[in-house]
Parts: sequence; structure tokens; C-alpha cells
Amino acid sequence: MALRIRFEFTRYPHLGAHSGYSQLVRHLDPQGYRARLCGAADTDAGLPRWLVPARPLLRRMVRRGRMPWYKLSDLGAEINAMPACLAGRLDILHFLDGEHSGQYLPRLIKRCGLSRPCTIATFHQPPDVVRELIDVDLLRWLDRVLLVSPSQRSFFARYVPEGRLRVILHGVDTEFFYPPSKPNATNAIRCITVGHWMRDWETFKSVVTALSSERGISFHVVASQSGGIGSLPNVRIHSGIGDASLAELYRSADVLFLPLLQSTANNALLEGMASGLAVLTSDLEAVRAYLPQNQAILLKNRPDAFVAVLRRLQRDVNERHDLGRRARARAEELAWPRIIRQYEALYDEVASGTAAS
Repeated sequence: MALRIRFEFTRYPHLGAHSGYSQLVRHLDPQGYRARLCGAADTDAGLPRWLVPARPLLRRMVRRGRMPWYKLSDLGAEINAMPACLAGRLDILHFLDGEHSGQYLPRLIKRCGLSRPCTIATFHQPPDVVRELIDVDLLRWLDRVLLVSPSQRSFFARYVPEGRLRVILHGVDTEFFYPPSKPNATNAIRCITVGHWMRDWETFKSVVTALSSERGISFHVVASQSGGIGSLPNVRIHSGIGDASLAELYRSADVLFLPLLQSTANNALLEGMASGLAVLTSDLEAVRAYLPQNQAILLKNRPDAFVAVLRRLQRDVNERHDLGRRARARAEELAWPRIIRQYEALYDEVASGTAAS
């Protein structure tokens, strides 16, 4: 009999139909898993209609909680999921964005003495950020806590027994994001930077400024917030673009230039890898989990070091192409059809009642 799984996630407007963590749902084997994906907007809207008159009271209640990213839409999502949980119509309830959700329902399920649904939450933020976003007491009500990077483990291991803690790397759609049929063989290169969260815009600006007078290196930025670098002469900003345009921008580039302050999983990193780009990014523990060998150039965030490598990649076409091939090969190891097997094994384990110490 197929497992009945309800997925709760936060709808971010910047994520398209082929990006983001919720992609895992469409890769589940439909013969073994009956999945329902339910999205909540990242706003204070989304309450069931009958609760709208109580909005002011509920808003005060939510704001008194210790989860600053939890909004009325997240409360509404938990309320909407409650009937199926209490009626035994679900086997698993998976909160895909743990920093946003699961403040009340996992505790209610346990206090009602229900063996179903089992509850799971995935957390995405690095330790320095997540400690300000979650109420760690709520972790004890979850049957499993999922992480997307081993760099998160040390924080969560203080509050969650090892048997209930699991790291599964993020996946990527390698069919939608793929390399160009003919890589650029000239010394005129395009660098692409995608996203704004945890980007090191100061280092980016220093690098771009140092290269602003040099011909043959241009920078394309896809972000709603880009640290005020749009006025630089060698930078072009792209915003509000669709999925197909994003994929084509990746394919038209040569280098994924991604200086980061922190990271766990990173959609732009995975999509650039899948697009066969030479990857130049920050040397962080989380990044090394996704690029563990020689699939990229990882550096400390020193502008002079990034500048030197970009100049080298401009000159050395063979190195650029070789890095791109290795990045693509690693992306194929992280393709959703492969990664999903780990989720299916986890869901089977949780549903079978395998003990977690």
C-alpha cells in the first residue's frame, strides 16, 4: 500500500518550477508514495476563512512565539493539515521548510497519542542563522530532523538524538539545467552570479571593480537584491526572468562566480554545476560537501585571489572546459532521480516504526 505523505512548503516567488527543495516531491515513485504538496505564501495571509475575524489575536500569538519567520500563512497551513492528521488519513507529514513551519502540529499529534502521521522537518539555514529562527524545544516532537549539509549537524546534534537526525544533500534538475552543445572557445568570458541570500557582495564588488577596465570579462547577476553593484560598467543585472531564460543564461555563461558568506545547500551552485560551468566559489564546509574533490575552484574570500583565478580562466580555455565537465559529472550524481532514493528509504524507515534512539 502506498504511503500517504503530505508536504508543507513555503512558496518563494524567486524560485521557478525547476528550482528549490520542493522538487523532490515530483520525483517520488507514485506507486509507493501518494504525495500531496501544499504551499504557503511567505506572508501573514493564508488563514482559513472562518479564522479571518481572529486575525489580530492570532497575529499577536504568532509574534509571541520564538520563530520569527513563522507567519499566519504557516499557522493556516498547520490548521488546514490538522483534519487529515487527526482522522488518520496521513502516514507522514513533512515540513520542507522547518524554519517556517511545524510550530504546533507535531506537538499536538504526539500529545494526542497518535502513532500517525510521523512528522519530519527539513532545515536549510546555517547554524549562526538557524539558532535565531527556531524554538529548539520543538525539535523533540519531530520523528526525524533532516539537514541539507553536514555543516548543520553540530548545532542540531545538541538537541536531537543521532538516530533522529539525517543529512541528505539537495538535488538538482539535470534535465532542465544542462550544458550548451558547444562550449565557448574564446577568451571573452561571461561570469554569472545568481541569488542574493548569503552572497558576499563586498567581495563581489571588489573583484568586479578590479576587472572593470579589462576587456573580455563580463558579469551577469540574477538577483532581486544585488548589493548596489548594478552601476558598475561590466555588470548586467537580470531580474524577474522566467525559468527558460534562467537556464539559457546559465548556458550562455562560462564561469559560475559565487562568493558566499555562508551556505548549506545552494540552488545556484547546483544549477551552475548542472549547466557545465567552471565553478569559482567560497571554500566553506557546506560547499565542500557538494564539491568534495576537484570539481571546482574553492577559495577564501580574498578579492585578489578571485581576480587572479578569473584572469587565469579567461586565458586557459582547456581548464575552464575541464572544470565544467567535472562540475556537470558531480551534478549528475546529485540529480533528483538519484537523491530521491534516500528520501524513499527514509520514509519507509519512518513509516515502519524503526526505532530512533
